[in-house]
Amino acid sequence: LVRKQWTKEELIAFEDHIGDLYMDNQLPFLFHLSGGNEDQLIEIFKDIKEGDYVISNHRNHYHALLHGIPPDVVEDRIKNGRSMFIYDRKRNFFVSAIIGGTPAIAAGIAWALKRKGSTQKVWCFVGDGTEDNGHLSEAVRYVEGFDLPCKFIIESNDRSCEASNEDRWGKTAHPEYNSDYVIKYHYEPTYPHCRKPGMIDLSKTDKKTDNEYFPPLKEPNIMTYLAKDWVAPQTSYKDAMIESMTHLGKLGAIFIGYNVKYGNAIGTLKNVPDDQKLETPVAENLMAGLAIGMSFEGFLPVLYYERHDFMMVAADAIINHIDKIERISHGEFKCPIIIRAVTADAGPFYSGITHSQDFTEVFRRAVSFPVLDPVNGAGVTSCLLAARRSGKPCMIIERKSRY
Repeated sequence: LVRKQWTKEELIAFEDHIGDLYMDNQLPFLFHLSGGNEDQLIEIFKDIKEGDYVISNHRNHYHALLHGIPPDVVEDRIKNGRSMFIYDRKRNFFVSAIIGGTPAIAAGIAWALKRKGSTQKVWCFVGDGTEDNGHLSEAVRYVEGFDLPCKFIIESNDRSCEASNEDRWGKTAHPEYNSDYVIKYHYEPTYPHCRKPGMIDLSKTDKKTDNEYFPPLKEPNIMTYLAKDWVAPQTSYKDAMIESMTHLGKLGAIFIGYNVKYGNAIGTLKNVPDDQKLETPVAENLMAGLAIGMSFEGFLPVLYYERHDFMMVAADAIINHIDKIERISHGEFKCPIIIRAVTADAGPFYSGITHSQDFTEVFRRAVSFPVLDPVNGAGVTSCLLAARRSGKPCMIIERKSRY
């Protein structure tokens, strides 16, 4: 896995070659060429070690090459519709074309590396579009607050698609960061936002389907992961949840959310050591990103949302990332995350219509992983046992009325 030391001329020649493939009607895909920032990246990658994580985005070709992915592999991915989906688990190279999702994932990986006492670091490359949204600010603040081994590199080309920063932000177009955890540089891009100038003859191309480019995962019946000799306990819904969380805690699970340490998640985490409860900011997408990153490093995250209503803020992380990562990475990255999704369908106090909605069927339509709704103690125990053994994401619906 020794990395090739690329020169500026070689990087430019590679992207010129990809552009030629497009003009030769070989790339009927959305792709984004790198260019104009060769000097900056060559300098930055001098500090990136081969075991470090590199988190990239839709414009990832230079990052992939500089982190050691062979050029023939990068070209093969591009020619097979995966320009925005280049992954390498052995080299810890991860991308997402949903740009707001990566900063929180980077923070989660960094949290896991620090927990392990690792010397590895995380380098998260983002552009002006990611800088536009609040997810980057949350992640930078979190990483800085807990001194996590992560750097965010903002590659500013003064463009989001074709709009300039001033078009989008007016006089606050070019923010600067007083942080040791952020590197920001500016460059003039060689190519437009996507593809290159000129239209190809699509009738001469071979365009396949989603299922051909990204074969669906085989999703076994999650209940097959129950032990054959397992006997359903005769216990209450809440007691079964407490026992299940205690069991997961003994296995080293990390419980993520707000009110997990001081409220013990409706009392269900009372037997879990405090150092396994990660009390988070009120930032639901960050919470999910932390869970994803931790799962990459072998942790079992249990992600706790105390109301379905609040989960809408985390929809990107749940639907575009937790649900899709294993498929779009062709199995290289996995997210064995258990999501506890509480709906406030009962309680001593009225909480209003934006604090008591039930999105169970919405989640079932939006994701491919199991969304389970146990009705009693036996169901709680069996669902959580199966979720843990499956090694896949799973959502457990919890109803306050059953407590």
